[in-house]
Amino acid sequence: MEHKNQNNLFTYALIGMLTTAVVLAFARLSYGVILPFMRDGLNLSYKEAGFLGTTTSFGYLSTLIFAGILASKWGSKRTVLLGISLVTAGLAGLSLGNSYLLAFLFMLLLGIGTSFTFTPFITLLVSWFPLKKGFVIGLTTSGAGIGILFAGMIVPYLSSINSENGWRWAWGIYAAIGLLVVILTMIFIKNPPAEPVSEKQQQKTPAKEIYKNPKVINIGLIYGVVGLTYIVQVIFIMSYMIDAGISVKFAGQLMALNGVLSIFGGPFWGFVSDRFGRRKSLILTMGLTMFSMLLPVLFPSQLGFTLHIILMSSTSTGLFTLTQAASMDHVKPSEMPIAFSYVTFYFAVGQLVGPAIAGWLIEDLGGFRTAFIFSTVCLAVGIILTLKVKNAAQNEQVKINLNTDLKEHISP
Repeated sequence: MEHKNQNNLFTYALIGMLTTAVVLAFARLSYGVILPFMRDGLNLSYKEAGFLGTTTSFGYLSTLIFAGILASKWGSKRTVLLGISLVTAGLAGLSLGNSYLLAFLFMLLLGIGTSFTFTPFITLLVSWFPLKKGFVIGLTTSGAGIGILFAGMIVPYLSSINSENGWRWAWGIYAAIGLLVVILTMIFIKNPPAEPVSEKQQQKTPAKEIYKNPKVINIGLIYGVVGLTYIVQVIFIMSYMIDAGISVKFAGQLMALNGVLSIFGGPFWGFVSDRFGRRKSLILTMGLTMFSMLLPVLFPSQLGFTLHIILMSSTSTGLFTLTQAASMDHVKPSEMPIAFSYVTFYFAVGQLVGPAIAGWLIEDLGGFRTAFIFSTVCLAVGIILTLKVKNAAQNEQVKINLNTDLKEHISP
């Protein structure tokens, strides 16, 4: 049984990695890699480019709560399939669109599709494997690193082959991979077993009580800082490097390196935090991320950008993993989807306002350095919030309960 559980864990995590690559890396994070070429192709200003990034976040934020409701009524698997299908359609549309308006509509579709995919998929995984949530979330979010690695290699290569349409080919390849993930999800992913009614009734807590939980709110604020600063870095770091005189080839290699290191960051920090506590892990990763964000401000050179990418990629997916896992540490198992959706709302708000603020700072108030200073200050606030995080006192009791209640159906 244990061997079967392990096989199922890695099967689900593998599909989760591919899903994350599509809905996070391709649909959102790789926009920064494509942006220099797409901006030329569509004649976009930095303000317009930033607004497109905000548009995706708006689509995500505006449908996030509805996605959670739909998942509870319709089932996580069907909701995830809908989300991945919408993302795939948006990616295909971006490969063909030839105007700012079409780009706006398809970027909006990417955000909506991501909201129907990512949170329901993570809660599905945690429901199957609750005792290893840090590790399984880490494995799944490492797909973002894989996607960025792929984007860092394929986008510059395609643009070197065809400077006019290479970025369109990249969006098209992303769409093809999205279609593959739809098929894999249909075949292999199953909804977790339903909780017995009596247990649900005993454990049910009004959602508003979870929304007012100060520990959950604090994690939400931290996740908002992570979302804001990370999306600013992802969207504008490639353009910052090119603006600073770094060659497109070297910048693309750094983005590929970012992808490689990001693959291992999530599982590593998830494993560490499951054993040594979220608080220490969060403080360390937040501090390293803040330091890395400051490096290109002080040293906008090959060395400065290289050190920035190494540190940022080693900790960024770890921050995702730790905040996602921490959001579910202070609630009962039946409340985990609500808590995770709630803190993800803060994350989405951060990603909504981040690109617009950064685009304005770059265009009107000092360029890329100003935007990265802004992100550094936000991360400093994040460290202060992280100092307030407490390791979950009830974790051991939760483990005992889960060992008893879920032993019968932990395997798909």
